[in-house]
Amino acid sequence: MTNTALKKAEQGFSGKADRQTFRGGDGWLDPKAGDVKTRKEFGSLMARLRTDLAVQLDRPSLAPVGVKKHEMTYNWYEPGASLGRHLDEHHEETKGSKGWLLPTRRSVTWLVYLNDRWSTTEGGSLRTFPRQKLARIPVGAHSKNLQVGWLDEFHPVFLDAFRSSGGSALYTLEDDGRAQETKQTFISAHDFDVPRQPIEFEKFLSSKYQRGRFEQISTARLDHRFVNKDNGGSATTISFAGVVRNEQSKQVEHHMDILPAGGTLVLFDSVSLPHSVNAVTGSRQRLAATGWFHEDNQELPVACHN
Repeated sequence: MTNTALKKAEQGFSGKADRQTFRGGDGWLDPKAGDVKTRKEFGSLMARLRTDLAVQLDRPSLAPVGVKKHEMTYNWYEPGASLGRHLDEHHEETKGSKGWLLPTRRSVTWLVYLNDRWSTTEGGSLRTFPRQKLARIPVGAHSKNLQVGWLDEFHPVFLDAFRSSGGSALYTLEDDGRAQETKQTFISAHDFDVPRQPIEFEKFLSSKYQRGRFEQISTARLDHRFVNKDNGGSATTISFAGVVRNEQSKQVEHHMDILPAGGTLVLFDSVSLPHSVNAVTGSRQRLAATGWFHEDNQELPVACHN
């Protein structure tokens, strides 16, 4: 299920058309289910990878073992199955009253493909929608404020939900990778309350940053909790990857496909990268181990009492 805003019965879920999943937790270590020894060895390898990423990505809260710090699943796609375009994580403030209940959130998505000699004619490639050019600042999060969009195609926009006003604000950073408060550029016209779903951040921008400069990562094409101008029915819209998408010419926006060849490890930021899985066109099941490394959530401010 890629759209949690809808009930399962409303999503048209089908065992033949959608991903099948064996989840982690107690089931992952069940000695009666498959090869538990190999799963334990694999789990140890992924734990070391998580520790390395905590250092290399400067995301220290990835490393400590704690409550829900790592999701591990095994999934497969029957012939004809696919997965719609989606994001793996969203800003807590966009999730409504449930957004701040969990101690951690998805930070890094990982996939390890398990099919031997998989060919392009069998389909099932992971389709990602990255920027065509990278900004020189971190994407996904800054000071635990999660990214919600892009400015001028390549500069991440973050949402600070804990302003002194009690509201929220949108900001970007200078390209030094270690920007402090004084180097933030706030692009919203004023502090605002994040509205109930569906959400459209563009209407809170100051006039300087409107007129097509801002792209919201999540829109109704990904999740009904969000809206944006690319769903307004116009002939020409701006895509997630900064490519003009003309509905009449059906121009394809910038994307990168990864073939699910056995032994391939894929890692990407859970917040900032939209992705999908192309339909399996061959006769074999598409097999993969997948999961998410978690960072600590931003803590709610503690109210002061006299």
